[in-house]
Amino acid sequence: MQQNRNQIESNASNTKPEGGQVVEPERQLEFMRRALKKNLSRQIQFMLNSCVRCGLCAESCHYYCAAGQSELIPANKFEKLSRVLQKYFHPVKSRLTGFNGNVRPDERMITELYQAAYENCTLCGKCALTCPMGINTGEILYLARAMLFSIGRVPSGLLHPVKTAFEVGNYLGLSTTDFVENIEWIAEEMGDEIGDENFSIPIDKKNADVLYIPHPLEARDLPFLLMYALKILHVAGEDYTISSYDFDTVNYAYYQGSKDNMMAISQRVLDAREMLQAKSIALAPCGHGYRVLRWEVEKYQGKPFTFPPVLSIVELIDRYIRQGRIKLEKDKFEGPITYHDPCNIARRGGVLEAPRNVMNALTSNFVEMHPHGVRNYCCGGGGGLASTGDFGQLRIKAGKKKAEQIRQTGAKIVATNCFNCMTQIRDLSKAYDLGIEVKSIVELTAESIIQ
Repeated sequence: MQQNRNQIESNASNTKPEGGQVVEPERQLEFMRRALKKNLSRQIQFMLNSCVRCGLCAESCHYYCAAGQSELIPANKFEKLSRVLQKYFHPVKSRLTGFNGNVRPDERMITELYQAAYENCTLCGKCALTCPMGINTGEILYLARAMLFSIGRVPSGLLHPVKTAFEVGNYLGLSTTDFVENIEWIAEEMGDEIGDENFSIPIDKKNADVLYIPHPLEARDLPFLLMYALKILHVAGEDYTISSYDFDTVNYAYYQGSKDNMMAISQRVLDAREMLQAKSIALAPCGHGYRVLRWEVEKYQGKPFTFPPVLSIVELIDRYIRQGRIKLEKDKFEGPITYHDPCNIARRGGVLEAPRNVMNALTSNFVEMHPHGVRNYCCGGGGGLASTGDFGQLRIKAGKKKAEQIRQTGAKIVATNCFNCMTQIRDLSKAYDLGIEVKSIVELTAESIIQ
């Protein structure tokens, strides 16, 4: 196993992130054309030409609901891309004699496209549910991100984490040595808590049923959150392991607009499973990390995994409750308690019943937001906004609709299953004086376990 790990580490060290470098204006259209050719699908072509200007998408967008500005209507946002395509990449005009495809692009058009794609859209996909033509502005603006990324027009918060993930193996830059030492310390703390001096956390155990991929922020800064997950796995009697090679659910390359970088980061997780011959993969709470590994990787590579579907930990918790492997003290936490559906886990990931099963096992005072489930409003922290400090005020303004949803429930606690969502909703609580606690559904479960 050590030989295999060394080989993969060697391969990883020779891999560099693709794109993201600033391109001189004279060559920008050339690079954008390559990205367009690589990422334009028939589905997106259809959506670009199918808008009937009905305006139904407006009220589905949390940006528009918060500010009421017409430029934030999804149809008007993807129009920014349509204009660029019409002017510089028209399939017929670009073949006509005299067409100059090597001119500098209009800087104002590029800036407006950047704002639409990176600043004013979290790629949440809610607009597609109200559009009679099925247009998903998030999918269209992902193409815009790919084109902008090709010329280096990408938020700084989406460059450094990806670069670090390529260089070190996780977006925080946590070394393997530090990770293992932290896990050993966590094991000691957990052993003291449960009164078992022989308690240990399996690292690099072969042939386990579940390879659990934590969030590196847990291992470095928030060990108590990782303890909650490990407590659940332990009490449930799960045959699990953690990998010292890959311990990162995060994949900010997806938000860059680079599917090549996304796949390279995802491959580390897949390599870790292969090295350990684990039967399945379960992920710590991370919305886009779940979406990428559960759906995007298989779609991009054009073939299914040879192992069972990737699970979010909330799906494992639901399974353990149904199977009687963990028992919970109901109403340990005073309600009302509501649940926020992360866009990439619920609407884009299909995980709807599991968290509600868990919430109903935790409390008799569970209240839903309206709307909820697939039609839940984005909290405003997705799309990479939470990773870029310059977008702080922007995402607080965009989260106004979510704050209103939460206030209307009268909830004292908001539970969710995504780190970015938890960070964003805590910030919303401060900004809009919601007076709530924001908890991971993992924490609520672990604290309610009857042993």
